[in-house]
Amino acid sequence: MGTLPGNKGLSSLESHVIKKGICTMCGACVSLCPYLKSRQGRIVKLHDCDLPEGRCFAFCPRSEVDLDSIHRSVFHKSCSALEVGEVRRMFMARATDPEIKRKAQTGGVVSALISFALEKGMIDAALLTRRGEDQMPEGFVARSREEVLACAGSSYVAASSLEALNREPWKDDERIAIVGLPCQVLASAKMSAYLSEKSGLRSRVSLVVGLFCTWALVYGPFLKFVQDRVKGARILGMDISPPPESLLRVRTSNKTWEIPLEDIRKFIRPGCSLCLDLTSELADVSIGTAEGIDGWNTVIVRTAHGEEVLLLAEGAGIIETRPLPEANWKHLKEASLLKKRRALLSLRDRGELEQGYIVLPPEWVEKIFLDPAEGLSS
Repeated sequence: MGTLPGNKGLSSLESHVIKKGICTMCGACVSLCPYLKSRQGRIVKLHDCDLPEGRCFAFCPRSEVDLDSIHRSVFHKSCSALEVGEVRRMFMARATDPEIKRKAQTGGVVSALISFALEKGMIDAALLTRRGEDQMPEGFVARSREEVLACAGSSYVAASSLEALNREPWKDDERIAIVGLPCQVLASAKMSAYLSEKSGLRSRVSLVVGLFCTWALVYGPFLKFVQDRVKGARILGMDISPPPESLLRVRTSNKTWEIPLEDIRKFIRPGCSLCLDLTSELADVSIGTAEGIDGWNTVIVRTAHGEEVLLLAEGAGIIETRPLPEANWKHLKEASLLKKRRALLSLRDRGELEQGYIVLPPEWVEKIFLDPAEGLSS
């Protein structure tokens, strides 16, 4: 970051992202060339590369980005919605299938939608995140309901999931879905825009499901901390309770442990402080927990294609929906704007707000720096 160099290949990625500790571990740069590998929650450079321009830097969500340009590449219009991005519909939803509800996080809408899209032939595969035996999450290409359910749940640790997108030997006509965090959704949008500009090829990604995300955690130190807290018991899964509890619940073979969120904030990845996106604003559909409403997801539909998939799933009885309470919607917009404000403050404190890392309409910057309640639109 800082003043961006003329060379925008691996050397720029190393100096402006990796060495500055702001890598998000999204995986967009991995498996594009033999010089980058993901290992134990880190991106490692194996050898120097003298290419003057590289996809590794172009795809990175922490490299330079003109958000309005990326927005136009996804939605075919300039961005005008400040708080949570484009909204065609917003509501609460949950899966109706008992098995999905039992295995999935909160309402199970992500697992239900991806399973439905696979079964109906809308997609041929889905790029998901799966937890390994050591709780290290990794990218996984699912092609069946069983494989989707094997990936259900959250780990809260940053995962290089997009590596699997680069590594998989895709067939030319395969249609895929990506489920990812805001940084991964941004990286996938940069991929699509870059490929379209450079080669005229259409992206094989036909559906992007974005997850709500406040932050992700550094793998090694966080896992050691949790294992010490649970006294070495085998970790089966984790969940974060909604406010006002603010607890990390860790399920083990013998009990469920509760850890205050304040105790794990020191493991948040530094790159998360520069993220302006709470709700994956460049996705077709964005999904998160319905705050304070057990077993339900908040769903934001952003594109016509996303709306089509949701309507088909609802019509088939795969999901059930309810209106999202106005108080929830207002709080989500406030939280989203606060995340943007914190990110801009972090960039300003680093002296990098005006250095070309991120391009925002000037009126947005002014509005984000207002008191959040004043900056909200109806």
